[in-house]
Amino acid sequence: MEAQNVVSIRTLRDINEVLVENNLKEIDGEEHRRFRTHSELSATLRRAVVLLANSHTARDKVLAVQQIRQVRERIAKAPVEAQSAPAAERATPATTPATEPAAAAPRTTSVTSRSRVEPATLREPRTPDRVVLATDTVTDADLRYISHCAYGAKAALSMALAKSKESDNRPGFYTILMEGADVVDPQARPRIYDWQNRISIMFTKAELVAVAAVFYGYLRECSFSSHGPAHDKGFFLERKDGGIIARMNATGRSLTVKIAAPDMVYMGGLLTRQIRAEYPWLDNEALTGLLRGAFAATPPLANDGPRSATQPGSAAREGNGARQGNAARQGNAARQGNAARQGNAPRGPLADQCASCGADVDQRVRDYSQQKYGQTLCLPCQKQRH
Repeated sequence: MEAQNVVSIRTLRDINEVLVENNLKEIDGEEHRRFRTHSELSATLRRAVVLLANSHTARDKVLAVQQIRQVRERIAKAPVEAQSAPAAERATPATTPATEPAAAAPRTTSVTSRSRVEPATLREPRTPDRVVLATDTVTDADLRYISHCAYGAKAALSMALAKSKESDNRPGFYTILMEGADVVDPQARPRIYDWQNRISIMFTKAELVAVAAVFYGYLRECSFSSHGPAHDKGFFLERKDGGIIARMNATGRSLTVKIAAPDMVYMGGLLTRQIRAEYPWLDNEALTGLLRGAFAATPPLANDGPRSATQPGSAAREGNGARQGNAARQGNAARQGNAARQGNAPRGPLADQCASCGADVDQRVRDYSQQKYGQTLCLPCQKQRH
C-alpha cells in the first residue's frame, strides 16, 4: 500500500513554508512565473518539495534538497520565450480602440492570446528542461530482496544489495553481495543451478567503486582476491565482446559467466544505488566525474579487439616482454604493471612467478595452479588453459 503524504502541498505558499523550514530561499514572483510557463519543471519541483516535507531521515532530506536545487538551477537557465504570451495577454486590452464597446474587449483578447501563445508553446524546447528525480524508498531490511542474476550455459552469477555488519569501532556500509553457482546439468531444460554450494563474495569499499568503474566503462578490468575466512576466494571482471566476463574462484573451484549488456544495466544500477546510499550528496554527474577522474589512466574502451603493446596494461595481459616497458612508461616497476592489470587490488604475499608469462603470483594463486595444472600460473594464463 502506498504511504500517504503527511504534508499536503497545494499552493505556492505551502511550497515556500517547506522551503523556509529547511533554510532554503523562497520562490519569488519572477521564479514563480517561470515555473508556470514550464509545467514539467513545476511538477518536478512539487514532487521534490513533497519528498522534503515528508522526509524522516537526514539522508532523505539531503536527497530532496539536492533535487530542489537542481530543478531551480534548470528553471533559472530555461528559455523565457514562453513568458511573452502572458505579457501579450495583459497588453492587448490596453491597445483596444476607445470607440470599441467594452464588451468586445474580451473577445479580442482571446483571439490575440491564442495567436501568440501557440507559436511560443511550439518553440519551447522540452527535452533539455526534463528532469527525472531518483527516489529511493528501499529500507535496510529490504536490501536482500533486490538483486539481479545473469545466467550462462555453465554457471550463473547474481548481485544483490547488501550492508556489511557493524563492528565495535566501524559502522556497516552499503555494498554488493556477489554470488555464483554452477549448473547442475548443462543438458537439462530448464537449467538448474547449484545455489546450495554457491561462491559468495561481499565487496569492500575499494572493490565497490572499482567494479562500478568497469560497468561505467572507465576501467577495462579488475581483479581481487583473499576473500573469505580462509582467504581463498577471489573474482575477476573484464570487459570483452560487448559484455563483461566475470570469473569467481575458490579453493578447487572456478566458474565463468558472461554479463550481457542488458544485465550490465541492471547490475550497474545496483552498484550506483549502493554508492549513492553511502554518499547521498553525490548526484549522477558528480559520481560519473569522480569515476572518470579516478580511473582516467586506465586503458581506453574504444573497442574490444586486440590492442597494441603501447596501451597501458595490454602487454601485461598478453604476458610478453613489453609488459616491463609499458610499466616503465607509466613510471612503475614490472610488479606495479602487473598490479595495474589486476585493478590495483590488494594482493597476498608474493610467492612465485608465472611459468608462462613471468608475472608475479601470490601464494593462493600459486597453490591453486600447482594443484590443478602442476605448475605456477597467473589467473589470465589459467584462463587461457580452459
